Amino acid sequence: MRYLNLNTQPNEAGIWAFHFCLLSLILLAGCRQDAGIQVYSVPKRSAYKLPANWTPSENSSAMRLATFEVKGNEGTSAEMAILPMPDLQVGDHEIVNLWRQQLQLEPITEDQVEASSEVVKIGNYDGRIFDLTAPESVPGEVSGLRIITAFVRAPIGTWFFKMSGNADHLERERSAFVDFLSSVSLPELQEQMQESRSASTPQPAMGSSAPPASRSNPPPADAPSWNVPDGWVPEGARSMVLASFRATGEGGEVSITVSRLGGGAGGLLPNINRWCGQVGMEKITEAGLSEIKENIQCSSGEEGTLVALPGDTEQINAVILPREGQTWFFKAMGPKAAVQRESASFRSFIQTVKF
Repeated sequence: MRYLNLNTQPNEAGIWAFHFCLLSLILLAGCRQDAGIQVYSVPKRSAYKLPANWTPSENSSAMRLATFEVKGNEGTSAEMAILPMPDLQVGDHEIVNLWRQQLQLEPITEDQVEASSEVVKIGNYDGRIFDLTAPESVPGEVSGLRIITAFVRAPIGTWFFKMSGNADHLERERSAFVDFLSSVSLPELQEQMQESRSASTPQPAMGSSAPPASRSNPPPADAPSWNVPDGWVPEGARSMVLASFRATGEGGEVSITVSRLGGGAGGLLPNINRWCGQVGMEKITEAGLSEIKENIQCSSGEEGTLVALPGDTEQINAVILPREGQTWFFKAMGPKAAVQRESASFRSFIQTVKF
């Protein structure tokens, strides 16, 4: 199975060997001499070439690196977003099915990915582009909504580019979208992401021995509240992760994350079996699901499904909680002994969650 490696955490999806592309196009823009010291000005290369009718707009979530309004005729507009997604490991078809579910389209299988998409150039890499439109018969705002999305797996990470809006408007913008993708410089985007995180990281005062805070984005305004167990160190939000924590102690380190996806996010059993693969367990059957799951209730009354998935050396404890058309994931992963050490704290954490 081909997978999108969407995880930069060492405990989440194994070891990533990052092969950064080194750019050799450094142009000398000017030089002057002052007191014997030469000062050079080097222009910064753009990460992409923006179409004339695309304008930057505010990011609506922490998982976005950039968002653009795509203006059309007669006041029409669409949205295009750049999303680095290093925090999940899922098959190509599973990601596409999240958007298909949003548009109330039938899911596709892994074997149908190539037939349902085209190869597209994203910078120097070959990616895939999917073009999806909701049926007109679908009630509400989704009716006729179109999503054109492209993704690329590269040595410096996995990137998504998603344009959504009125079907006719997107048809006119499709060629501009493809041209935009070909202009993208993934190394420059990677640098932008790192600079963005650095800018949001408070630095310790001079002379302070305190370590710098983790590089992260603030959690969204609609995130729930919770009580953080003793010993859990907050590490902030990043990409698709709305909040994260680190717990260290006997047996090793545990990574705890909070994330959410739209709709059913693939369903209960597929997500559990994806995690089984991450810890080396055999897949769970529908009949065996009742043996490994239990219900757990949040402080505000919502009920989720708690599972404990112990592999030979690694373990995942996770809660899947559907709420108001979205699915929330609370996940603890790490060495088996360490996750078991934090099991009681993880359970208590879920029980304090308040939406």
